Amino acid sequence: MKALAVKYGSVGVVSPSFMEAREPNRKRIVANAYNAFSPVKRDIIGALNFGQAHWVSYHIDMRTSTCRLFDPLQGHKNYIKLRTTLKEVVEPLLPMNAELKFFQITSCLQQDSDNCGLWCLVMLELALANDRWNKALYKVVPYLRLRYLDMCTSYIEERRGDSPQENL
Repeated sequence: MKALAVKYGSVGVVSPSFMEAREPNRKRIVANAYNAFSPVKRDIIGALNFGQAHWVSYHIDMRTSTCRLFDPLQGHKNYIKLRTTLKEVVEPLLPMNAELKFFQITSCLQQDSDNCGLWCLVMLELALANDRWNKALYKVVPYLRLRYLDMCTSYIEERRGDSPQENL
């Protein structure tokens, strides 16, 4: 997600580790570990791991105070849990006491038991790029995995000060 934030600029990333804290105030401190809620951010993105086995994600457009929720399995209970968590932890951190309008993304349905995290990244990137879902993306899962792997390793190398060519 941090690599997506760099690629698209002016994007805040909420730390997913806030789910581990018990108290709401502590959760908010951890959620803002990357300074996601700076007033200069146009978009805020995040992903949460439910039950140590399933990823869900969300995109907040600060210009419209809308929040797109995404569960790759399209589970009703997951959407309720995600919305409740965001109202408790994330919404109070938004500038100017913004109240979010929530929408569920239902266009993508995970077709296996392995790719929930991948589809969360895809849907976050589509939201940041203001692009639409295309069913053809189901056919390019291996490419998408490699693309995000490259994006992440490039982000890490850049932060360490390494150049990809130096490591060849």
